[in-house]
Amino acid sequence: MGDGPLHRTARRGQSSRWALRIGLKLLVFGVVTFFVLFPNPAQFVRHLGHVSDMQAMIEPDAPQLASWEAEFRRRVAQVQRRWEGAAATSATSARPFGRREVQQELQQFIYEKVKYDWDWNVWGSADYMPTVGEMFAQAARSSDGVMREDCDGRAIIAASLLRRLGYEPTLVTDLRHVWVTTPEGEWMGPGRTKTVISSDQGNQTAFLGTLSNVPVALSYGLAVFPLWRELVILGTAFLLTLGGQREWRPIAFGGLFLLQGLLFMRLGYLAPQGVAGNGAAWPVWVGAMHMAGGFGVLLVSSFRARHGRRIPLGS
Repeated sequence: MGDGPLHRTARRGQSSRWALRIGLKLLVFGVVTFFVLFPNPAQFVRHLGHVSDMQAMIEPDAPQLASWEAEFRRRVAQVQRRWEGAAATSATSARPFGRREVQQELQQFIYEKVKYDWDWNVWGSADYMPTVGEMFAQAARSSDGVMREDCDGRAIIAASLLRRLGYEPTLVTDLRHVWVTTPEGEWMGPGRTKTVISSDQGNQTAFLGTLSNVPVALSYGLAVFPLWRELVILGTAFLLTLGGQREWRPIAFGGLFLLQGLLFMRLGYLAPQGVAGNGAAWPVWVGAMHMAGGFGVLLVSSFRARHGRRIPLGS
């Protein structure tokens, strides 16, 4: 019956309900995603404070490090005596045991003292950058008393001990990995192009490096994160996108595309091109296209289902 006031009012009401429905769905998805990744909100807030100034995480005065420093100094003295003994019996001149050799030995010392483990196993969250005190306290609570941490915890302990020994460490990351740099070299497994470099003036971000590292960092994070947690997030998005439709074919097709996309993105880090510093993680993009296609199918089908049930006003 034309575009009368009744129709315009109905359209405005439908638009308001649509906006409210979308807002509520986004809120539900955001809440579920957040608590899957970070079940402890207080810990998440601390994490944000820690990563915002990585240089401040280097704690040479942490009292828990005193015994480790003493143990390491004894170890270095023994290694240096063996080094000098081997040099004395060598027919050729040997390189002296200097600052670089001490730092290399400290790297091995940290690898032995701090066993590698994922943050979701140690802290329950997708990511957490702990203080030195928190790492020692967590180790004391474990059944065997062994410290377990991933790359950022190891790097913080290494940098703190290096500063305690008189060196000048900084923390750097490529979004996937955190390691230590000093004027003498890079330690704790240097990664790709540096994205964030810590300094006394705060974190310095290299934006071009960030763009090049995002695909590999995303793929790596998806590959190692527990699959069941990712399926909870993906399943939530899937259910929220359905929109009350009942046609099984688009639901099955869209769900299959979403699952394929997730698996592609998880496998991207295993591709040689994704690991190499000069390659692109192409499976990440393929996975993203699969997921976009899956959501597209579900959204179009949901729209058609709602549109087909609509009864025109005034007819």
